[in-house]
Amino acid sequence: MLPLLTQGAGAEKYFIELAKNFRDKGVEADVITMDEDFFRKFARLLHIFTRGNFFGKIDISGRERESAIRDQLGRSRWLKASYKDLGKTLRNYDVIYSKNEVVDLILLKIIGYKKLPPIVVGVHTPISYPETRSFNSKLHNCLYASFFYKWLIGGAKCVHVSNSSALRVIDKEFKLKSELIYYPFSIRQILDSAKKNKCDIEFDADKKNFIFVGRLGEQKGIDVLIKIIRKISGNKVLAGKTGINIFGSGDEAYQNAIKKMAEENSFVRYFGHVEHKFMPDILSRQDLLVAPSKWETLPYVILEAQGMGLPVIAFDIPGPSDIMIDGLTGFLVKNEEEFIEKTISIVQNEVKFSREEITKNIEKKFDPDIIYGQLLDMFEDNL
Repeated sequence: MLPLLTQGAGAEKYFIELAKNFRDKGVEADVITMDEDFFRKFARLLHIFTRGNFFGKIDISGRERESAIRDQLGRSRWLKASYKDLGKTLRNYDVIYSKNEVVDLILLKIIGYKKLPPIVVGVHTPISYPETRSFNSKLHNCLYASFFYKWLIGGAKCVHVSNSSALRVIDKEFKLKSELIYYPFSIRQILDSAKKNKCDIEFDADKKNFIFVGRLGEQKGIDVLIKIIRKISGNKVLAGKTGINIFGSGDEAYQNAIKKMAEENSFVRYFGHVEHKFMPDILSRQDLLVAPSKWETLPYVILEAQGMGLPVIAFDIPGPSDIMIDGLTGFLVKNEEEFIEKTISIVQNEVKFSREEITKNIEKKFDPDIIYGQLLDMFEDNL
């Protein structure tokens, strides 16, 4: 994958977990990214294109410490390759598992699919965004629906999808061999992590604590989160019962808006980015995850929250709808008004969920022993 693992996004977490667990099962699996020099040049191009930043400083340090990443990888390795050495590095393996993003596929295409081991492409970025307000999201939909993208992905031996909607899109639009396999998720591991990695942040036990975790940007529905805060702030009784805890960083405008909300409302607390290893403990002390994303593949934060027995409110879109059972493990809502209504119903104790039922659903759907077997079968079938 192109980004350094220290960027700390959901796909990075997934690749780390995948490599670590395959190594633990006796399969040689490593994560290969581009090195800092190449990634810095790519980041410069991205900044020029999206922000008009031609000469300003580019920070590629990411949100996670490299030492923490290497600890999480266990016996698996993180290899950084220059553009010059990428082809040689990749040819040391029997199969390559790549993200479906344009730049990742362009790098493989330039080297030449026929000069590389078989490539399985994992759809970790939606092919189509259902809601496009910004220029970048409109550009994404245009690019991923183009003949150019079909040409890029066309050399893949197989496409791995993690939700049923993506499977239909790949089958209909791309005519490529595809397999639907969910992400493996171990409740035992996340519970162990919660016990091992304690966070010193304190939360008010007398309030309903709601948590938002994610990048502060268009995709994650920050505009909806702001509307929820405004609705609660207009009611002193609700505000006194509620604690909204926001974790993440991202677009400067959204970040400033959230900081301002926290300054104006005592029930809102903004913590910025917190190391991922502390999130299980933080989630264990919440009452609800609000996940107002406009589009997703299979959101890792919802898996983590539900693995801890935490109910979730999310839009009824691919990804959340593959994880959750509406009314039993949380709410899958149709619009913003319903999202706000369901959030307030939980503050007022009108609805309660069984943590046992929530974790039971995750254990059944995302059993790591079954799913790692399915993934290994997929890779072996495409050698």
